[in-house]
Amino acid sequence: MLTIQGLSYAYSDRFLFKNLSFDLNSGELIQLKGRNGSGKTTLIKVLCGILKNYEGSISFVNYDNSEEQNQIFYLGHKNALKDNLTVLENLKYDYRSDGIELGRLKENLAILGLENYLFTKVSDLSEGQKRKIILSCFLASDKPIYLLDEPLINLDEESKKIVSSEIENKINSGASVIFTSHEKNILATKDINLDEYAT
Repeated sequence: MLTIQGLSYAYSDRFLFKNLSFDLNSGELIQLKGRNGSGKTTLIKVLCGILKNYEGSISFVNYDNSEEQNQIFYLGHKNALKDNLTVLENLKYDYRSDGIELGRLKENLAILGLENYLFTKVSDLSEGQKRKIILSCFLASDKPIYLLDEPLINLDEESKKIVSSEIENKINSGASVIFTSHEKNILATKDINLDEYAT
């Protein structure tokens, strides 16, 4: 589904990782590991197309080039929400909710305990509540590839269980996931340690 060959990325004249190659297959869950600063977040940003100045190749198998980025759901370490908008407005305008019925997003907000915050400005929410807004999009998404940077950060234990369970559901349905996490709630199919690709 996704093939990475000889991938290298340099920052300030230093390679964060070099000559990284691996395949992401259907139904596979890959955890990125490594010390702080090893390039885990950078690699996810490269794979989803945010960072372009890399060496090597990234190939999407079975998808037309024009559709590649439409196959990915990206959850960054930061939530990228508009503080001056309400929860509902953020869901309406966020690119991650594109094509998802609003009713379904509301249902997932309720699952995560935010059903009473639809008209609350994001600036008035806790970091955990902000995270749940984007995770409601994740729960409702049916993309084939998920790139998740610390998906469980700032969540209460019950919400961690819900998100971890949904990751498992998506894998069992044939989707593929690459994620970073310091939590032990998610059991990966395999690990990639970026410390091994540092220079």
